[in-house]
Amino acid sequence: PLAWGHVTCGGSVANIEALWASRNIKFVPLAVRAALLNNDPEVGAVTFLSEEQVELGLKTPLLVYNSESGRREQTMLEDCTTWQLLNVDIDEVCDLVENVITLMAPVSPVQVDRFSELVEREGVMSIGLFNFHKKHCIEDSPVYTAPANNHYSWSKAGTILGLGSDALIPIQLDVNFRQDVGHLREKLTDFLKKEIPVISVTAVMGSTEESAVDPIADIYDLREEFRAKGLNFAILADGAWGGYFKTMLIDDPEPDKIPQNRRLSIATKRKFDGFVPYCELSPYVQRQYEHIQFADTITIDPHKSGFCPYPGGALCYRNGKMRYQIALCQPVVFHGENDPSMGVYGVEGSKPGAAPAGIFMSHNIIGLSNRGYGRILGQCTATAKLFYAMWLTVAKEDDPFVCVPLQDIPEGYDKESCRKLVEDKIAFKTMAEMYQESDVVKFLKLCGPDTMINTFVVNFRGNDNVQLSNRLQTALSDAMNIFVGTNAHRVPLMLMQSSLDAKKHGRGLEIFKERAGLCKDGTDMNVMINTCMNPWQASECISTIGDLFRMTVLNCIGRVKDAVVNHRFILAGSFVDKAEDGSIFIEYLTSTDVDEHQYQVSVKVEPQSHADKTTLRSYIHFCGMEKIPVVFETVTPSYNEGDENVPNLYNILHLQNWDQKFCVKLVNDEDDNTISLKVLDIPRYQHLDMSATVTYPEKQKYFIYGDSTRTIIAHVMTKLPDFQHTATLASRPHSLTSTMLEIGVMADVEGVEGAPLEIAGGIRQPLQGNCYEVSFVGELHATIHTSISIKDTVFFSAISPKGACAS
Repeated sequence: PLAWGHVTCGGSVANIEALWASRNIKFVPLAVRAALLNNDPEVGAVTFLSEEQVELGLKTPLLVYNSESGRREQTMLEDCTTWQLLNVDIDEVCDLVENVITLMAPVSPVQVDRFSELVEREGVMSIGLFNFHKKHCIEDSPVYTAPANNHYSWSKAGTILGLGSDALIPIQLDVNFRQDVGHLREKLTDFLKKEIPVISVTAVMGSTEESAVDPIADIYDLREEFRAKGLNFAILADGAWGGYFKTMLIDDPEPDKIPQNRRLSIATKRKFDGFVPYCELSPYVQRQYEHIQFADTITIDPHKSGFCPYPGGALCYRNGKMRYQIALCQPVVFHGENDPSMGVYGVEGSKPGAAPAGIFMSHNIIGLSNRGYGRILGQCTATAKLFYAMWLTVAKEDDPFVCVPLQDIPEGYDKESCRKLVEDKIAFKTMAEMYQESDVVKFLKLCGPDTMINTFVVNFRGNDNVQLSNRLQTALSDAMNIFVGTNAHRVPLMLMQSSLDAKKHGRGLEIFKERAGLCKDGTDMNVMINTCMNPWQASECISTIGDLFRMTVLNCIGRVKDAVVNHRFILAGSFVDKAEDGSIFIEYLTSTDVDEHQYQVSVKVEPQSHADKTTLRSYIHFCGMEKIPVVFETVTPSYNEGDENVPNLYNILHLQNWDQKFCVKLVNDEDDNTISLKVLDIPRYQHLDMSATVTYPEKQKYFIYGDSTRTIIAHVMTKLPDFQHTATLASRPHSLTSTMLEIGVMADVEGVEGAPLEIAGGIRQPLQGNCYEVSFVGELHATIHTSISIKDTVFFSAISPKGACAS
């Protein structure tokens, strides 16, 4: 049959249309027979067909299951039972009206328009579902199936079509979060036994949370099996996310068959082909896409893996005649070359042409082959597999957390062999270096998600409480997303959070919880998701992202688990004289003896009121006169012990419950005053990395930050023992823009060794001079070399490992 497709505004509308067409075509044989038997003297078949023509029409043969012979046989339309007519092959239904007319035509010419209109009048679109069932004595309402993790558009479709949401039968997922064909078989067996009509079976070709591709090849075989037993249904492929991955299996056509507008681009590609990372689909996934064309409809979203702008969905019919069953006006069977208006078909009517034009242009320029879209998606797949390798190994052996991807490690590997392979041959290696290793190429092909979406969970090491793990995912989501009022520069990277429904994900989720060390209860499980749509991702960047993520996890662990204790800060940048700006910069006083004090934090704050500002100025002046540090200590606000977000360090600085007004005691004040501060910005917030794998950097690292009037440097602590050192600079360094200064940069101090300076058994301040050369990564990722001039040292203290004495 000739395929046909059209652009919709999105996958939801395409899915609804797919079910709509499947429902309508299910009832066409009954409508055709009812049309031939319609004896209404005004509009019935007798008004334009002879008795002989009607008899011939009723003798139209259909291939249906015969229970007596136990096989499918040609049976005349008039002799078929209702059950048999509800289970005719879709291709045969698409041609049924035409075949009936062909049989009747030799007697006398048939008025095609009138017969088509009569069939339409007898159809479910005209008389409605209830009346149609009543007229044909259909006792059980039809059902349709979809995997338990189906998109909400499938239940929406059932309600829109009058089937009801209960008509959607969810099919359990297997341990890989793909549709369980065994459970589908059980359901179909039950429907066959009870003679419940099945409209369709949906296969999801790339779920957007689990990145799983359903076994559509097995579903097709299953339909063949049940078709031979008398149960027939449409197969609907929901490839809204994963449809374009089919292009990875399509070769370019022969040169003389390539459209003229693409010949130059393909020739150019072949001429300049160099090394580009490309990862093939796994053998399992490849087999499914080799069978996707057997689906009766395929939903596909160009605005997803087709890289086109919104709104751009599409629905493709394997047999284009299937669309006639949802036409507002039934087109004639024998139509000409030009199709009727697009608004005749589908849910939508009039719609803009920009999206189809953009899709058409993209398809023609990029190409729907493994040298076009397939190449791009192959590169994105490589990115996804490398991210999987990173998530698999991002937690160090002695970290207080574990990171567990949704997909288990491939068969034939164990956790240790995977970690060794990643650490030795993948992490911080270039793509070219990795792809020279055959074991790396093999591992990447077998591991990870089906369609470039990584789902994983971060759990506290040793924790089995799902609710506590869920709180950590929420904390990570808050830290790695931009909300109204959020300073985007303070979001290290962006990841989304989702939730896996315990009931829908069944046994697979239980096994995943077990792998993550969690209790296998009925609690829904929060997870993190990253979608990889960058075909030019450098592997080294993925490893760097992993480091950023790991440090973010350490911060969020503190948010969830840190107890409420007092914290001390020291003044790093004072008021600016004769300026309206009432802000100051304060640095956290780090300590390793108390777990809740193991942080490096730089904060910009301002007094809440004029009275607070006056008190603070007096305190700063007093400390200056006495030559003592300006120290602040947090005052614990009132809170409930059972609250999830207690006023620990993270929360009082980040959450609106407290950061708009947190109280501090003026430690060295003669009158023991307290004032209220408001957090304006947090240039740096980082938990100390306590892993034994940490090493000293080659050069001393300092964090440089400030604003237009104040520039501050603070030492970046790494391996312990180390030191805390804060100083002010005489001016903003040359080539450090004001924007980068406000964001803050990590700078290497040239010529100063990264390990602490030890003299006579004690750690000493390493910057004994005033001027130093530094380098940092500036705007546009350029490495900047400049100099700094130290004005005053604010604070210095040696930091020893927990339990050790400071030197």
